[in-house]
Amino acid sequence: MRKDYIETLNRIKTDRSALLPAIICVLLLIVIIYSLYVRVRMYMLGISLWNDEALLVEFIVNRSFGEMLLLPQTTPRTEPFLFLMTVKALSELFGISEAVLRVYSFISLVLLLIAQGLLLRKVFKVRIVWTLFSVAVSSTLLYYMQHSAELKPYMGDAAFVLIALLGYHAYRKGFFGQGIRGPLLLALLFSVCMLFSSPSAFAAGAVFIVEFLAKCLRKDRPGLLKAVIGGAAFLAAFSLNYVFWLRTIATSDNMAWFWISRNFEFKLTGEALAHNIFLIQDLLEPVWHAAVLVVPLAIAGLLVSLAKRNIHTVVIGVFFILLVVAAEIGKYPIQNRLWLFLYAIIFIYVFIFIDFLRVRLDDAKAAKAVQTVIALALACLMLVPNLSFPAYGRGEEWTLAPGNQANPIIEYIEENIQDGEVLYAFFTTDTINTVLRYKIGYDNFRIGNVSSDNVIYGTEDYDGDIELIAETGGAYIFFYHAYFPLSQDKYKRKMVGRLQERGYMEQILNVYHTYLYWFTDDIARVRASATLDVFDVSIEDSSLHGIAHIENTGTAILAPERVEGHPDPEDGPDWDDYGRLLVVLYKAEGRIPSAGIEDGFVLGEIPHVVPPGGSAEILIGYEGLEPGEYWIELVSYGAYSFSELGVAPIPVVR
Repeated sequence: MRKDYIETLNRIKTDRSALLPAIICVLLLIVIIYSLYVRVRMYMLGISLWNDEALLVEFIVNRSFGEMLLLPQTTPRTEPFLFLMTVKALSELFGISEAVLRVYSFISLVLLLIAQGLLLRKVFKVRIVWTLFSVAVSSTLLYYMQHSAELKPYMGDAAFVLIALLGYHAYRKGFFGQGIRGPLLLALLFSVCMLFSSPSAFAAGAVFIVEFLAKCLRKDRPGLLKAVIGGAAFLAAFSLNYVFWLRTIATSDNMAWFWISRNFEFKLTGEALAHNIFLIQDLLEPVWHAAVLVVPLAIAGLLVSLAKRNIHTVVIGVFFILLVVAAEIGKYPIQNRLWLFLYAIIFIYVFIFIDFLRVRLDDAKAAKAVQTVIALALACLMLVPNLSFPAYGRGEEWTLAPGNQANPIIEYIEENIQDGEVLYAFFTTDTINTVLRYKIGYDNFRIGNVSSDNVIYGTEDYDGDIELIAETGGAYIFFYHAYFPLSQDKYKRKMVGRLQERGYMEQILNVYHTYLYWFTDDIARVRASATLDVFDVSIEDSSLHGIAHIENTGTAILAPERVEGHPDPEDGPDWDDYGRLLVVLYKAEGRIPSAGIEDGFVLGEIPHVVPPGGSAEILIGYEGLEPGEYWIELVSYGAYSFSELGVAPIPVVR
């Protein structure tokens, strides 16, 4: 190996044409390393766990290793056994934090990139420049960026499928020894992969099926015996894993119902065809922008490899056949995050084909030109769109799970909640607030520096909860994992609307659709405050024009973002108007401050959210002003007039 690299370096010194590929290799390697650095930066941000992660954390941290062994019997889980045990061990060794809990997925991503590179170089003999190109595409793929920073087994699923394929290569090269020891060690490796990654069991099954058929065709009795022994050993391990770990969830009616729309259909009907096309579109969604180029190239690479009689490609083909059959019988659904290994395999075959062009085309210049064109197209379609991946290291909103960014809200509550105030945690989609329980302790009902319990966890009795909140007179309302497209929860909107009728419902924080409200039925405890100034007021004939400047001096958001959710007839006709921040002109005589505008004239509306400390400036105007004395006031429609909060109105006389 070292000799090869020395020869390559010497060739670069003497052959200028070899210099460009070397430069490209260095650049690709920099991109790969930088993508790993971005992931480390992302971990350092301490981004909130989203609901599914927080649910999984509760299962892990609240159980001993012994109790974890009994997990499927007590609470059915789909996660592989060694995945859970590894995360448990890491949390025991390094403490419980978002970074520690998620580091398994980062390690899995690194293993996947190494395995992908080794498969390309050792199994498919692809040149180093195309190998690094393939690995760079995987390392920057936004879908891999997302899943390499989650407390989920999906990244490990992808990594251990490739590791299983690489293990088969090592077996064929004799690294596991001769005789019966070889297939037994291979079966042991596959069993470990299976306990980390459920889909790797299909890869292992494909290996032993291909080995068995190949030895039958060659009438290789010793080889056939090895295939049978190895397959039987792995089948035994698979059966034990199924009986003691997977059976409960595999036979669960709830799980079958949840994934029924993801089962493949072998029926020859238009409806079945449309359904299968939907499944394929879902699988290709992470590479949608490049599918038109990537998929044909991958298919071409697969055909080239088959033409070369590469047994690993036969194994991969059988692997996918087994997966589709399992999907048809409802045992392994077709969904892009469950098939995360697919993209690495696609990127392997794309570059097998590109590398093949070098030896297939007789004209070296023509081959290099075709390769260059294809490489540039791939760079434009795959690398360039994914070069936004550094945004993950900055924690930009689009990289986060909407409605699940609880950490900043919990920190705010811990710093600001006072004795006598309570926190109500919304109950959503059949779960209590998982991340709040994780952050403050699962048996704790107290948050902040207070002298008594002050946390109320919501229930499915939303009407009862509304009455309970109303009785407190003052409560923070925390909505987590209640973002409508994710949770399908209409009750958040209903609860906000009902409490608006009972008092004052103010939005205190909004962290990427994760909301904290303050409810009170006492206007003296309202958190909003503002200053209103009007400049360059001119009144000509019956026209009034000017500029209104508003400063948010309180701790509530003015003109808050609307709560998403299913419309509900009980919301009332004013739902979408509540909280609109209006500059209103009222007649001074007999004016009683209120949140209504029926007896006034709207001069203008603040068109955007004004956070605490923020400001807004708008043009105001009105035509048809009659002679008299007027007040210009700031109004939160449906809630209060700011003159009720002590903000003096601005007098105007025509």
